[in-house]
Amino acid sequence: MAAPKHALSDSYLADPALVQACIDGDEGAWDEFIARYGRLVYSIPLRSGFSRDDADDIFQNVCAIVLRDLHTLRDQARLSSWLITTTHRECWRLRKRTTIHTTLDETLVDASTPSPEDVLRWEREQVRDAIWRLNDRCRALLTALFLDPDEPSYDEVAERLGVPLGSIGPTRARCFKKLEAVLLEMGFEPDR
Repeated sequence: MAAPKHALSDSYLADPALVQACIDGDEGAWDEFIARYGRLVYSIPLRSGFSRDDADDIFQNVCAIVLRDLHTLRDQARLSSWLITTTHRECWRLRKRTTIHTTLDETLVDASTPSPEDVLRWEREQVRDAIWRLNDRCRALLTALFLDPDEPSYDEVAERLGVPLGSIGPTRARCFKKLEAVLLEMGFEPDR
């Protein structure tokens, strides 16, 4: 399975665009969908104590559900939450059908709580999706300041974007306000 994309590029699709491309039958979008979310879906049954064979079955069932029901997803920005819930339901269904009882392995991670690494990765993906919802100016500025692996200086960013150096800070502040509004709209809760 290919690793999910982590860097923003022209080919990166935010979840709503990815969902629509999948609904439209774009095979490349389905490949990206599996690359982005396959490990998440597969990890849930494994962390719930299922065997690899059972995890394979659950993964296939979830993929079939996604193929069948993706067009009914109302809030496409919450795709990962929908996949987590769907996968947990499939785990529950398989466990309900299984009559074999095993001793609880105390070393298993609580499946209801994602690992910190998964949470961080999902949050980063959501922030990237939120950045893509901003206007071109804010998207370009925030991407240059915070997502560019070359870590350009303010002078370089100002030159690249063709803006005065003194406008970077105030523009950044306005863009952060817009980003915060988008994140709140997406369901992020501010830290208190």
